[in-house]
Amino acid sequence: MTANGNSSVDSSKFPSTTGTKSEINFDLLKETLPSDVDPKLVDEMRGLLKRHTDLSPTEQKWLDDNCLRRYLRARSMNVKKAYKMLAESIQWRRSFGVEGLLLGDLQTIKKESETGKTYVRGTDQAGRAVLYMKPRNQNSKDTKGQLDQLVYTLERARGESIPPQEKITLLLDFKGYSMRNAPSLKTMRETLNILQNHYPETLGVAVCIEAPSLFSTMYKMIKPFIDPDTAKKIQFVSKTKGFKEDSKAKRFMEALFNKETLETEFGGSDPEPYNNEKYFSERFVPEYLR
Repeated sequence: MTANGNSSVDSSKFPSTTGTKSEINFDLLKETLPSDVDPKLVDEMRGLLKRHTDLSPTEQKWLDDNCLRRYLRARSMNVKKAYKMLAESIQWRRSFGVEGLLLGDLQTIKKESETGKTYVRGTDQAGRAVLYMKPRNQNSKDTKGQLDQLVYTLERARGESIPPQEKITLLLDFKGYSMRNAPSLKTMRETLNILQNHYPETLGVAVCIEAPSLFSTMYKMIKPFIDPDTAKKIQFVSKTKGFKEDSKAKRFMEALFNKETLETEFGGSDPEPYNNEKYFSERFVPEYLR
């Protein structure tokens, strides 16, 4: 189901394109819900997990069937590879301190978030939570703090997607992007590592608005580290050149996002600026920690 009660986005009227920087890939609108997974493969994964006799109650809740399906999809239904990936994520979550981060005082997260550089707001037409990233609002050089905020925001986005939806939509606004606010290559590579290896099958679509030549250069440098399936989900859009009546870019944005919850500068009708106090007024706790 989509946020509007539809089973899928009607993309039959849209052309199929390759999704390069100069083209709009309407095929990205076709996948609205994760594909099915053979229950026998999930059972095999569950059997392998019995080796982990030290799993906490919250880890066991996190390792539900949906979680196992995500890792299986990420490794093309290869149980051994999926289990290896999952085992590495269990260790990573412990060493990173994901649960402690989400249940802690959030002071670092709130400080990193106060300028509105990364936050979750609304859902798209497929029920995916929309994660906004605005690099111009970068307010920190603390790599650990930035990654803590990233993990918190990914967890929150996953939690705010509308069931049975499990994925998220990423909207990167590059207005004002410069060397001053660009993340280091180390941070970009670690961000990719977290997203691809520890939050597999989480990204539905990534829309890059007004990506400048500076970002294009950095993108070429990190592209070898981007999984091909992830790269296919990235769509570049020019707001200046493309947001015209009946343009492909405008039709893509309207088909992907909910106008009511999309911010006005991207063609939506939500004029409210980001407010850090309001954003954290209600404590977010994922289902597996409740």
